Amino acid sequence: MRNIGMLLGLIICLGTIQGQEKSKTSFGAGVDVNSRYVWRGLLFSDAPNIQPYMSLGIGNFTAMAWGSYATSNNYAEIDLFLSYTIGAITFSVNDYFSEDEKNMAANDYTEWTDSITSHLIETSIVYTFPSEKFPLSLTGSAFIYGADLDANKKQNYSTYLEASYPFKIDDYDLAVFCGGTFSEGYYADGAGLVNLGMSSSHSLKISETFSVPLNLSLVFHPKHKDVFFVAGFSL
Repeated sequence: MRNIGMLLGLIICLGTIQGQEKSKTSFGAGVDVNSRYVWRGLLFSDAPNIQPYMSLGIGNFTAMAWGSYATSNNYAEIDLFLSYTIGAITFSVNDYFSEDEKNMAANDYTEWTDSITSHLIETSIVYTFPSEKFPLSLTGSAFIYGADLDANKKQNYSTYLEASYPFKIDDYDLAVFCGGTFSEGYYADGAGLVNLGMSSSHSLKISETFSVPLNLSLVFHPKHKDVFFVAGFSL
């Protein structure tokens, strides 16, 4: 697998999309600021993180770039996502890449050799029940290439499954979630629950004309016996 091949694939996909009649185009961008960076029950940075993103939607396809930059240490991450939604199902291919900003030569973004690359390539599928009364979302994903290696430098093919259920109380958008893995790998040293908790989103009024979305997440990693309470806001 090479980055040039992925780039050509993306160009072909976008060219096909642009050729579709009546394709709807959308663009979004923003910045989140979180007290720490926790993802799927794992702590990646214990410092506040600035997390910018941009997304471009054409028809049923969405391409997105997302980053995370710690404010008081050297952690940095840049991720690329390409997804396709049809009805209640979304398929995606995701590229995760982390960087050591104190030693920029440590990780080579152009290096794709499976035994030494810092990239993680993931395939994912999300199904959301098409009912307002039961908006449950189910996610299944697996790393298929890259830095998810065992002691013998072989792919772990680490899997992650999650169920998430959103609901609303007063002006608060809430969600409960439960995620786990099947075996030893990226998320834990064996099968078990790795991401259990609840999130909340609420618009915090600053003035009559200005408000900021405030996000809170209480996250447990039962397998590691860890707990995190993360606060963030969006701009």
